[in-house]
Amino acid sequence: MSFYSLGMALIKDIPDIEGDRAYGIESFAAVFGPKRIFWTSVSLFEMAFGAAFLAGATSPSLLIKFISGVGNVVLALVLWYHAKSTDFRSKKSISSFFKLIWKLLCVEYLLMPLVR
Repeated sequence: MSFYSLGMALIKDIPDIEGDRAYGIESFAAVFGPKRIFWTSVSLFEMAFGAAFLAGATSPSLLIKFISGVGNVVLALVLWYHAKSTDFRSKKSISSFFKLIWKLLCVEYLLMPLVR
């Protein structure tokens, strides 16, 4: 969840780049640019799903391994599909993507109790 939280902290600043630059705030998004921050965040989210996949794979139960594995692969693919079609220069597109990552986080919270 640390990877996911860090990704969310980074990506939330992308819509505020103009204001940050206007007021001299050196946020990561303002310093490194929206594209780099967006893809860094996506990488962090994918790492979070990968870590959850590996944690689920250590379960002694085959059913838990299957549900956790398939669930995390599906979440990672949904994230990647939407990331490829997100225009990180558009506030509306980033806002839509931000809502998606919150929804994916909620689904991940449903999968987490399966990992033992």
